[in-house]
Amino acid sequence: MLKSWGAYSVTLISSFVFFFCYKMWVSWILLMVVLMIPVLSLIMSIAASRTMSFHSDCPANVLIGTPASLQIRTGGIASFFSFCKVKMTVTDHMTGDVKKHVFEIHDNGISKIPVDTRHCGSFSYRLTWLSVYDLFGLFHIKTNLDKNNEIFIKPVPSMPVRMPDMYGFKAKNLRRSKQPSSEIYDIREYQIGDPLRAIHWKMSAKKDELLVKEPLEEYGGHSRVLLKLTADRDELDLHLGQILFTSRFFIEHETAHRIRVIPPDKGEVAFEIESDKDLERAVVNILRMRIPKESPKKAGETEKNTGSKNAPDSGSSAEEAPHED
Repeated sequence: MLKSWGAYSVTLISSFVFFFCYKMWVSWILLMVVLMIPVLSLIMSIAASRTMSFHSDCPANVLIGTPASLQIRTGGIASFFSFCKVKMTVTDHMTGDVKKHVFEIHDNGISKIPVDTRHCGSFSYRLTWLSVYDLFGLFHIKTNLDKNNEIFIKPVPSMPVRMPDMYGFKAKNLRRSKQPSSEIYDIREYQIGDPLRAIHWKMSAKKDELLVKEPLEEYGGHSRVLLKLTADRDELDLHLGQILFTSRFFIEHETAHRIRVIPPDKGEVAFEIESDKDLERAVVNILRMRIPKESPKKAGETEKNTGSKNAPDSGSSAEEAPHED
C-alpha cells in the first residue's frame, strides 16, 4: 500500500506542476481527476468489502504425493474493481511448526492455494483475515475470518519386506474353559468342591489317587503391530504405509490386532483394530501425534527391533502375543 501511495504522490505532484506550467482546461481536468482518485478508491474499497462474499473448500483427506489445493471463492458487486489479500497460517501437528502466508486474489472467481502433500500428517490451514483493497491499492478494509480447515495427508499402503506369517499369528493357545465339559482337558489332583462327574476314574485307578478333568479351550493369539515415531519424515512415511498394509492384511484375514505406537514424550499408545473403521480412527489419531525433535537419522541407518518375529520394516514390526480375556 505504501508503494501505491508513493506512486500517487508522484502523480499528484506532477499534475500540479503541469497545471501551473500549462494553465489550460486539459491540465485542470487532469488535476481534478488525480485529486478524485483517493475519494473513488475509498468508495470502491467500502463497496467491495460490504458486498464481498468469501467461501473456502478443501479436501479432508489426501493421499501422500497427490496434488491437492485449497480453493478460495470470492464474489461481490465491486469485486471486479478491487482485489483482496488472505492471510493463512499452516500448522503441522506432528512437528508443531507454524508457517504464515499471504495470498493475493484478483477478480471474481476461484483461486487455488496448493497443499503440501510431501509427508504424512495432520495440517491445519487457518484463514485468519481478509483485506479488501480498491483497484488502486490506496485503501483496504480488514475482516477477521478465523476459518480453520484440517487436512489429513494419509499414507499409501506399502508392502513390508517380510510378510506376516498368518500361521504364527493364528496359532492356538489353551486356557481354562468356562464350559463344564470339553474334549480338551488337563489332569490335576482332586480338590474339595470339585464335582464328582469331573473325576477321571481310569487315571485315578492307575495313580491310586483322585484325579479330575479340568476343561480347556483354544483361543487365538493377539497380533500386535509396532510403530515407533521418528523425526525422519521419509522414514516415518514408509513405516506408516507398511503399518497400513499390514493392518489391512490382518483385517482381510479376520485377525483382530493391536497397533502400538511409541511417542517420544509419553507412554505407549495402543489402538484395538477389528474393522476398517477402527483402522481409520487409529490412522487419524496417529497423524495428530507429535514426533521427536531430534535431527533425522542418517541415510542407511536402521533401527533394531527386538522380540519381533515377523518384522515388516526397521521401525514397524508385527508380532504375536497370547492374550487372555
